[in-house]
Amino acid sequence: MLKDNNSDRPFGSYTTARRTIFDADICTFVNVGGLHEPLFIDMEYVKTDMPPSHHKRFAPGPFLMTMGMGLVAPLLITVLEDIAKTQPIGLMKGMVNVNAAIKSPGYAGDTMQVELIPRISKITKTGNIMLDLQHIMTNQDGLIVIDFTETLMLGPAE
Repeated sequence: MLKDNNSDRPFGSYTTARRTIFDADICTFVNVGGLHEPLFIDMEYVKTDMPPSHHKRFAPGPFLMTMGMGLVAPLLITVLEDIAKTQPIGLMKGMVNVNAAIKSPGYAGDTMQVELIPRISKITKTGNIMLDLQHIMTNQDGLIVIDFTETLMLGPAE
């Protein structure tokens, strides 16, 4: 859904559907990723040795980024089609960078939503387009949990 279009957001912004983080989501991610650290697998450690803001199960930062990308995935074709209306683009070549700032914890039970802000950061000498996709993920209280930007390389228009 296109929300606005101003000079800071030449292609507007998009809002995803919401999704709740479940305890099983965090446990699965931790196990698949091998993040077998006390802060993710030992709830007694979490309750006694972590700061008060982390006394319950929280999601690893990479989980939050992955969830944010997953929430955006259904919108990506629409975003690229909207950009192509004013800037000719070629095929997607892949992600070339990611930069993240975790602002607050994401807990099991939190419901997340992403505001996506696309921007073209650079067009290379060979015509490749660097597309920055800023993901601002907020929880059910409107608190920013993570703000990250992935940079995609798009080929030149054919």
